[in-house]
Amino acid sequence: MVAALVLAAVSAASAIEKSPDASVQMLLHEEPPDVFLAKATLQQYLSRVVRKDWDGVRRLTHPKALAALESGRVRSRDLARWDEGEPELKTFRFIGAHEVAPGVVLVQVGEDTYSPEAQGMSLDDASVYVLFKSRGGFLVGDRKQGAELSDVSDRFVRARYPGYVDGQAQAQARREASRGGRHR
Repeated sequence: MVAALVLAAVSAASAIEKSPDASVQMLLHEEPPDVFLAKATLQQYLSRVVRKDWDGVRRLTHPKALAALESGRVRSRDLARWDEGEPELKTFRFIGAHEVAPGVVLVQVGEDTYSPEAQGMSLDDASVYVLFKSRGGFLVGDRKQGAELSDVSDRFVRARYPGYVDGQAQAQARREASRGGRHR
């Protein structure tokens, strides 16, 4: 069994080496590290929403977003799924992602939700989540319900969320940009 797996892996690797177009295609479809990390965080966040692990959801929510929710500056329906009577997230799938700026990533998700009020399911509703690099990782800063990636402009995100990205993350991004984005 193990030998068969090793043989399959070797033949797949040799097929890629024989086809330079396949190697180029793989590189073109590789996502930037920050997009990958933001999506991993959102996966955890949404999985906790499905399980109704509200403490876990709050830990993955940006502190400025939590403060905005508490003060009423942000509609609770967009982000605070723990409010009573909110539609319940049942399943989700990633549709696309876009890095707006260093430390800021937008991720579009299709969500299947159950509405207790209407006692029915809503399938594949679009939402865009805004994630920020903060506290050494990514945190969820906002949710634009009913939006697609093309609906949320980079300019809007930069203007709407000042100070959401940690200074340390911004300094690291500037250093990487000055090196041409390459690690030494």
